[in-house]
Formats: sequence, C-alpha cells, structure tokens
Amino acid sequence: MMHLELFDNLFSEECCSIEEPGRPDLMTTSIYARHALTNPYLMHQMLATSALHLSTTRTDTRSTYREYATGLQNRALCLFNEANPVLEVTRANCVRMFLFSSGVGLHLLCETLHYQRDSLESFVDRFTHCLNVYRGMLAVIDESRDLLLESELGPRLKLTQALMETRDANGSECDILGNMVNTAVIASCSRQAYQESISHLQRVFNAQRAAAGTKIAVPTVLAWPALVPSEYVDLLRHRQPEALIILAHYAVLLHRCRDLWLFGDSGRFLIESICRDLGSQWQEWLKFPNAALGENSGT
Repeated sequence: MMHLELFDNLFSEECCSIEEPGRPDLMTTSIYARHALTNPYLMHQMLATSALHLSTTRTDTRSTYREYATGLQNRALCLFNEANPVLEVTRANCVRMFLFSSGVGLHLLCETLHYQRDSLESFVDRFTHCLNVYRGMLAVIDESRDLLLESELGPRLKLTQALMETRDANGSECDILGNMVNTAVIASCSRQAYQESISHLQRVFNAQRAAAGTKIAVPTVLAWPALVPSEYVDLLRHRQPEALIILAHYAVLLHRCRDLWLFGDSGRFLIESICRDLGSQWQEWLKFPNAALGENSGT
C-alpha cells in the first residue's frame, strides 16, 4: 500500500510544483512515469523521490518516509547496475539513462539541502560529495546530448539551454564576486575555477530574470552544481572563504525558490550559516545574500 501511496503522490499538485502549469511539453513527470512502467530502476527512483517529498511535508512521519526514500533509492541503484553491467548510452536508452541520472542527482541534492544541517562543515562535506556524484552521473550521458535534444525531452532541454544563453546587460548579481576573486591573493588555478563558477552562476541569475513569474527556469538552478569545475568543488570542500561566499550567492537562488518543496528554507540556512562561519573581514562580500533574505518569494 505504501508504494501505491507514493505513486499517487507523484502526480499531486505539490509534488509537481516545480513544473510550469499549462506547458505539458515541459513536464518531465509524465515522461518519467511512462518509462518507469517498463524500467524497475526508474520506478524505484520515482517512488524514492515521492517519499522524500512526503518526508518534507508530513513532519509526524518524517523518519518513516526518509527511511523509505533511502531504501527505495538504494534498490533503484542495485537494479540499475544489474540492468546495465556495461554502461553504454545509445539512442535507444539515452532518455531513461538521463532520467535516472538526473533523478538520482536531484534526490541526493535535495536530501542534503533539507537534512544535512548539523553544522556548515557537515553540510559542505555532504554537499560536495553529492556534487561529485551528480557531476559524474551526468558526465556519463553528456556525450549523448544531441540524441537527447532530438528525443521527447528535447523541448525541456532546449528551453533550459536557451535560458542559460540569455544575455542580460543588467545582470550584475555576481559582479562583486568577480571583484573579490580578482583582488584575492590566491593561486591562479583557484582564481580560474572561481571565475568559471561565477560566470555560470550569473547565467543562472540571468535565466531566472528572463523567466520571471514562471517556473520554467527552475532546472537552471539545479544545473549550476553540475556546471562548476571540479577545482571549485575541491575548494568548497576545504571551506575556502571565497568558495563559501560564491555558495552563499547561489543560496540566493535557492531562497527565491523556497516555495518549492525541493528547496524549502535551505537558502536561508546556507546564507545565515556562511555569514556566521566567516569572520567580519568577509561580510562586505555577503551584503547581497543577506539583503536577499528580506525579498518576497520569486516563485
């Protein structure tokens, strides 16, 4: 009965809140469900995500749903490995490979955002681990991007790509980060990693502004962790101040999407935790994230 409850919940308004109403061409839940009916690992991952969602909304039974979410995802990974002893992405399987990889990555990321809050140190340790898993899984299917663009996922992927390429002369949210990195006394390889991460982050801010008042740019918020270079992930893992400040600016995007169950109040948690963790000499660079905490929700 639990599995039926979880499956039914997948199509609830709240669980589907990240999708734009009235745009069936952009709704991946129905595509995921269709493929899940013939692929057990996809079905288990879908149910795991549903259980994770319910753990965030039903506080009295939170631990039960979290246990189900973990167990279902572990089973999904086992089934995936059994079904794909040799990992090869083809035209025939690229859609389900993408759905599974992105589903697992999204699940890990959101579980971390909601539940790894004992300290900033423990959050960063788990977050960077998830980033490496997320990036690794998506890298496997990156070579099949052209095939995916021609598939039923094409409209969603093309829109996300177009939003990420939006050019906005007013996009200045990350200017202060550029100033910080350019004046910092750091190794050139670190500076380059920061600059690349900042560039991707500004593109997400631009995409959000271009799609203001809709949810069609939510995938761009989820894309940033997969776009940052591995060097940035290492710097963040060591909790370098510049890396944390960049993360605090990313948290502004999470905070603006706080009405969505995927993110909740994770943006506020990150901004406040980073501001507490860093000394007074770094607060100048954190004015924008702090100010964002007073904004109205953007979704």
